[in-house]
Amino acid sequence: MSGKAIRLGRLHRRGRALIIAIDHGLKAGPLRGIEDPRRAVRAAREGGADAILATLPVVEYVSAELGDLLVAVRVDGGSTALGPDPTRDTVICSVEEAVRAGADAVVAFGYVGTPNEPEQLAKLAAVAQECRALGVPLIAEMLPAEVVAYHHGGGERALKPESVALAARVAWELGADAVKTYYTGDPESFRRVVEGCPIPIYVLGGPAAGDFLAFLKQVEAAVRAGARGAVVGRNAWQHPDPLKAVKALSAVVHEGATAEEAARKAGLA
Repeated sequence: MSGKAIRLGRLHRRGRALIIAIDHGLKAGPLRGIEDPRRAVRAAREGGADAILATLPVVEYVSAELGDLLVAVRVDGGSTALGPDPTRDTVICSVEEAVRAGADAVVAFGYVGTPNEPEQLAKLAAVAQECRALGVPLIAEMLPAEVVAYHHGGGERALKPESVALAARVAWELGADAVKTYYTGDPESFRRVVEGCPIPIYVLGGPAAGDFLAFLKQVEAAVRAGARGAVVGRNAWQHPDPLKAVKALSAVVHEGATAEEAARKAGLA
């Protein structure tokens, strides 16, 4: 569809996409680094990101800071860190509303292997249907059950590469145009994820890492294994210097720099 192709082309205008996610307040409240999301948007813009990911009210709030940044709007939510189940999300913003606000793409969760899997995947399919009608790309954030607690701020990271491969493929089969998901831990297994899903896959950042260089190395490995970019939140705006963190990420994603080269280029080493 031409509308989707045009909008995805804008997102990939430099070959790969770097998206800075600032939608975390929807589930976790005013986390350190996004108390005022305008600061994170300025770092994204000045650091060389392509887009931000935010809820509709936040997009409206930061609009004066966007500059050339594109916008992906989060269209689902409804569960919080205080609730009993972070996977019980519903549509909170229509694709049409997102488009009216200037969205170039929309993002929705897809939880696999959870008790709410049927409802969550039906929600994702319904969003995909609306996206087809309006020519708007859907980025599906696919989270296997074993990583849900870790992703939302608790528990340990335990991830099966085959779960990521299944989740990514399901997203495509339901009508998504790109996938946001976890790096599987090694290039070989992540390459199999990419090979099994013929739409762009963006590696997500997840909780803030204690070692930013080690995190950069993961992004580098994912890109070399076929990722079309990265969607990063806490590892950018919770860094002691968010602008330099975004610059380093941009060097890895857009220039093919190694993690060490990117850190030096950004002034972090």
